[in-house]
Amino acid sequence: MKNKIALIHKEAEEKKAIVEARRREELLKAEEMAAKSRATGQIPKKAIVLHFDH
Repeated sequence: MKNKIALIHKEAEEKKAIVEARRREELLKAEEMAAKSRATGQIPKKAIVLHFDH
């Protein structure tokens, strides 16, 4: 029974790590686009929306 619980916790931690990595990638992409917009002075035609669910 303890092994099953440990396995469930391990899987949950792995999924959490994947979600956090995806969030960091999205944030980095948004920061890069913002820097590019600032450098060129152009406003993006398409808005980027980041979803932060708590």
